[in-house]
Amino acid sequence: MFIEDKLTEYIKGIRVNGNLVNLLRSANRIIAFSPHPDDVEVIAGGYLAMMSDKGASVKVIVVSDGRMGMGSMEYAVDEVVAIRRREELEAMRILGVHDVEFLNYIDSEVPEPGILRRDFIRVIRSFKPDVAVTVDPSLPYEAHPDHVNTGLAVMQAVLFHGIPRVLSEYKVESQPPVLALGATVRLNAIVCINDVIDKEINALRTHKNPIHQ
Repeated sequence: MFIEDKLTEYIKGIRVNGNLVNLLRSANRIIAFSPHPDDVEVIAGGYLAMMSDKGASVKVIVVSDGRMGMGSMEYAVDEVVAIRRREELEAMRILGVHDVEFLNYIDSEVPEPGILRRDFIRVIRSFKPDVAVTVDPSLPYEAHPDHVNTGLAVMQAVLFHGIPRVLSEYKVESQPPVLALGATVRLNAIVCINDVIDKEINALRTHKNPIHQ
């Protein structure tokens, strides 16, 4: 009963920003940053599938190679990386996402935001998204450095996007995207994904390695 009471209290405290919801639903170009293969499916798989179905251009950036994501030592590192890449590409196919870029940083060793944001500014200025999706680095009890560094780097990349002297080799040709943090406790936008929930579930099921079961 205690958990139910807390959940009810949390739901009642949500204040949805209608303008933000409209921006999320009307976006034509969306970029999502996933610390590991599978993270973006968890935080925004349904949203990406819904927007792909509506004809939006969706790009996913997978930051790390996922080599730590197997629950056993049965496979060599290069085999693990190949398995996780195949799983991620299949998951994205199910969601209708065909533009996937792997940055191939070592899993658990994703660099600090000051380094990582260079890659993110490059892809944001190139892709020109309306919305940028990633994990919430300020999530209570978030301990994984890859999640924290990725989330902060995306926030910094969005912040610096419109400042031409920051990484001047990449031209500023669009407005900064709306920042959307998935799986956050500071919820201010809700998008219904009932019509595509099966796609999200099936995308998650493609990740068959033991640590995800």
